[in-house]
Amino acid sequence: MKAVVLTGPGQLEMTERPIPACGDHEVLVRVMACNLCKTDLKCLTMGQRDLVYPRVLGHEISGVIAGVGAAVTGYQEGQRVHVHPGIACGACAYCKKGDDNLCDHVRIMGFNYDGGFQEYLVVPAEGVRGQIINIIENDALSFEEISFIEPLSCCVNVQEKLKLAPDDTLLIIGAGRMGILNLRVARALGVRKVLLLESDPERAARAETLGFDAVFATGQEAEGAIKELTDGQGVDAVIPCCAAADAMNLALRVLKKQGRFGHFSGIIPDGATQPEINTIHYKEQIMTGAYGCSIAHSRRAKALLENGSLIVKDLITERIPLEELRHGLERVRQLETLSTIVVFD
Repeated sequence: MKAVVLTGPGQLEMTERPIPACGDHEVLVRVMACNLCKTDLKCLTMGQRDLVYPRVLGHEISGVIAGVGAAVTGYQEGQRVHVHPGIACGACAYCKKGDDNLCDHVRIMGFNYDGGFQEYLVVPAEGVRGQIINIIENDALSFEEISFIEPLSCCVNVQEKLKLAPDDTLLIIGAGRMGILNLRVARALGVRKVLLLESDPERAARAETLGFDAVFATGQEAEGAIKELTDGQGVDAVIPCCAAADAMNLALRVLKKQGRFGHFSGIIPDGATQPEINTIHYKEQIMTGAYGCSIAHSRRAKALLENGSLIVKDLITERIPLEELRHGLERVRQLETLSTIVVFD
């Protein structure tokens, strides 16, 4: 089988490997689609705290069960599946309360185990026990659409932590893939007013057609307009979906007193911007982090996709073969694509 292996920073190698054997307590999945994520790009260029070389990247995985271990029950060959990337211990305090994405001993497909940029992968015994394999029940969904479950799950995580209500006004900063997916999840959860700040003219123009209630091109424009739209109060919640250092300060300025800030995207320091932490103090704002997604988040995202509460098909801008993975990651780096997916025949 074909696999692309990251052997070190910046070093991707196309290899041929035997199809892995399926142990008694394991499940073999034939990968059909694997969505590219900026985290894959980060792993390629900078590494990642959980990454172990050599490694097959890819954690937004859909496929078909190709083999079931003799001791495994509940799965059958031929079932269409999504593979949740996080394999938790199930025993720590976080796992016991359902926050398995924060597991003290979590191991991740595409970081600690080989991920989806290969034709077949083995879900290890601990992943099978942890029920990371989600069986897809809606046969109308394509494998490309199924591969969106993981990023949608991350959006479900942050929005549940923000406790969004239908009457809330939500501001999203950044109209890349995650900004648009957060819009789709918010609508599916009943939020009626969603605003967008996007400084890139091309992305802002595209976003005008996607269902945002208002699109602002600059922070200054957003601040003035949001005051007018909210009777001077500010928005109820903000989700920055970009790594710009000044996004946090803008978010805090337009956020109302006791408003909620979802720290959804890691911030890249620019050496000049200082966080306006005192704003949180004076306005009693609530800041919450949202890291990845739990298995429960995956199942809720799967349900939203399967029951038609949201669509993602229109967000697929590029399908590439495995051989073009480096090209696809470069397109992600250049912000030239909304969603690039490696597809397998």
